[in-house]
Amino acid sequence: MPDHIYTDLEFSEDFELRDEHLSELEESLKRSSVDTRAPLAEFVPEADSFQQKVIGSESETIRMLASAGSGKTQTVLNRVLRLIQDGVKADRLLILTFDNAAANSLRTKLAQQLSKHRATVEGIRIQTLNAFGYNFLRKDAPHEFKGVIDQKRPIRLVREVREALDEKSTAHRDVMPQNIDHRFYVEFFALLKNELFDPRAPHSQNLTDFMIKGQHANIFFQSGKQRDAVQKVIQGVGWLFMAYERAMQRDGVIDFDDQKLRTYMVLQDSSPLRERLQSSFTEIIVDEFQDINRLDFVLIKLLAEKCRLLVTGDDDQAIYGFRGCNPDFIINVEKHLERSTNSYELRMNYRNPPNLVEHSDRLIRNNKHRVPKSPIAARSGACEIKVVPTFSAGLEAKFILSFIQKIRREASTVQYSDVAILYRTNAQSLLFQVEFILSNVPYFVRQQDNILENAVLKRLLGFLRLKLNEKNNLPSDPSDALLTVESYFRFVYPETRQRLLALFRRSREFLPTLASHEFLEIMPKAASSRIVPSVKEALDATTLMSTIDVLAKRFNGLRGMVGSLEDVLQERVPLGEIFELAANFHGDIKEFVNTMEAALAQARATGAGHAKDNGVAMLTYFKSKGLQWHTVILATCNEGLIPHKRAPIEDERRLFYVAMTRAESNLLISYVKRSSNNQVDPSRFIAEAGL
Repeated sequence: MPDHIYTDLEFSEDFELRDEHLSELEESLKRSSVDTRAPLAEFVPEADSFQQKVIGSESETIRMLASAGSGKTQTVLNRVLRLIQDGVKADRLLILTFDNAAANSLRTKLAQQLSKHRATVEGIRIQTLNAFGYNFLRKDAPHEFKGVIDQKRPIRLVREVREALDEKSTAHRDVMPQNIDHRFYVEFFALLKNELFDPRAPHSQNLTDFMIKGQHANIFFQSGKQRDAVQKVIQGVGWLFMAYERAMQRDGVIDFDDQKLRTYMVLQDSSPLRERLQSSFTEIIVDEFQDINRLDFVLIKLLAEKCRLLVTGDDDQAIYGFRGCNPDFIINVEKHLERSTNSYELRMNYRNPPNLVEHSDRLIRNNKHRVPKSPIAARSGACEIKVVPTFSAGLEAKFILSFIQKIRREASTVQYSDVAILYRTNAQSLLFQVEFILSNVPYFVRQQDNILENAVLKRLLGFLRLKLNEKNNLPSDPSDALLTVESYFRFVYPETRQRLLALFRRSREFLPTLASHEFLEIMPKAASSRIVPSVKEALDATTLMSTIDVLAKRFNGLRGMVGSLEDVLQERVPLGEIFELAANFHGDIKEFVNTMEAALAQARATGAGHAKDNGVAMLTYFKSKGLQWHTVILATCNEGLIPHKRAPIEDERRLFYVAMTRAESNLLISYVKRSSNNQVDPSRFIAEAGL
C-alpha cells in the first residue's frame, strides 16, 4: 500500500494552460592552508606558448578554450603550481570538475608534479560541484545535511510514488503514459532541479510552461493534446515530483542533485554564510564549463563573486543539451557572469593527426553559435580516413566486423579494445552484437543495450514462435501468448500479466482466448482495441518482412520503453534495427527465430557484451566523450539519424565533431544506401567535413 505521507498532497490548480503554448505543444508532438613557496621556487612549467598565457594570466576572470587533446589538464595544473609558487595558500584554491574520475585524475597528476619538486600540498580542494555542495551542507547547514540516497533506491521510490498516484486518482493515472521507465522519472526530476525547480514548493506556472515548451517533456503527452488531458498530465508530474521529495525526507536522504540545489538555496537565504564562503577563495577553477546547466551556473557565479575565476572547456564539445546543459554559458560567459573576461585559446592539438584536425575543424565551422578557433596539429603524419557506403544496415554490420578483423590481422599490436564503434542511437548496437556474438568477437556495450536485455526482441520472438505454432496447428506456448499481448499494448500491469499467463495455460488456443469473455474481464481495455484483427493480420502476413511491417504499424508494445532523457531524442521507426536484421533472412521466419535464439543462447553462455577491457567498444557518440581509440568507426551516418531529425542541427554537428576527434590513427565513416526498404541519404556532415 502507498505510504500515508502522500494523503494530504494535492494536485496544483495554480496555473493556466496558455493557448499559444498548447499550439506549440501540438506542433512539437507532430514533429514527433599550507604555504609551499620555498619548495616550488624553481618551478618552471613545460608548456607551449598558448598554455603559457593562461598559466601567467593575472586577469580576474579567464576563459580558457581547450579543444580535444590541447593539454588542458596540464595547463590547469601548471597554473595551480604557479599560484602556489607566488604565495597563494593551497586552501584558498578550489578546482571544480565534471565528475569524480576527472577529480581523481587531477589529484594524481598534481601529486606527480609536486613529487618532482620534492614537495607536497595539503588543502587544495579538487572536487565535483556535487561533492563541494555535500561538504558545505555537512559543515555549514546541518539542518539540510542528510546521507545521499543509495544508487538503486531512487528507482524504488519512483515506483512507490507512481503507485501512490494510481491509488489517489484514476483520472490522472489514465492519462499518464505507461511506457516510461522509472529511470526516466529519476532523470526528469534531476532535470527539473537543475532548472531551479524546488520540489518542496515548485512554481506551478513555471513548471507548466517548462513542460509544454520543453522537448524533454513531450513524451508525457501521449494521451493527446486536449486541454483536460494536458492539465492532468502536468498535475500528475508535479505531484510525483513533490511526492518523491516527501519520500526522500521520510527516509532521511537527499539525492545527487540536492547536493547542489540545497546548497544554493541555503546560500541564497543566508547572507552571513554566503559572504563567509565567498571570502574564503583566492581563485576558483571550473573544468568542462561547456557542460554546466542552469543550477551549476548560478551556484558557481555565487561562489566566485569575490575571487578570481578561471573557466575552461570547449563549446564545440557541448553535447549534453538533453540534460539541460547549455554551451551559451561558455560562449557568452562575459554576459552571463556580468564581469569582464579575458579569453585564451589552447591552439595546439596533440592528439589528432593534421588531416583529421583539418576535416573536423572544417565541419564545426558550419556552426554559427560558437567561439571561432584556429587549431594547429602538433603531430605529423596523417590519419587514415575512409568513407564507405553499404547497401543496408545488415550488410554494414558484416562489413564493419570484417574491417576490424582485417586490422587485427594486418596490425598485430592493435587489440580489440583499441577499436570503437560509435553510433547515434543505442538501438543501433543490436545488429553489431548479433554479428559479433556469432563470430565470437569480444565486445563491450552498456547493460541496458545488451541483447539479453532487449525486451522488444524478446516480445517479437515470442510472437513469431506463436505464429509458427499457429501455422503448424500446434498449441501456443502460454509465455509466447503473453508476450504477444504485451507486444500489442504499451503496458500490462504485473498483476494482470500473472492472470493472463494463468488464462493462457488453461486455454492453449490463442485466437479464441483473445475473443473470450474471460480475457476481456482481465484486460477491459482490449474491448475497445483492435487486438484481434491486428493479431490476425500479423498471423496472415506471408513473409518475415511483411509480418514485421504489420507489427511495427499495429503493435504499440513493440515501441519499447523510454528509459532516459537521451532516449526521448532517439525514437526511430519502430523495429527499425530488427527490420534491418531480418532483411538478411529472405523472409524465412523459422530461420530468423532459430538464428536469434542461437545468438541469445551463445550470449548467455559467453557473457557477451561485458568485455570492457579486451573487447570492441560499442557506444553512442554521447558516451564517447573524453575517450579515444586507435581506430574509430562511425556507423550508419545517414540523414535523419545524424543529424537526428528531432534534435537541433548545431547540437548534432557538435556531436559528430566529438565522435570524429576520438580517433588517433584510423577513422572509418560508414553510411547505408537503403533503410527499411527506403532509399536514404548520407549525412550532410560528411560533405561539410570535406570528406
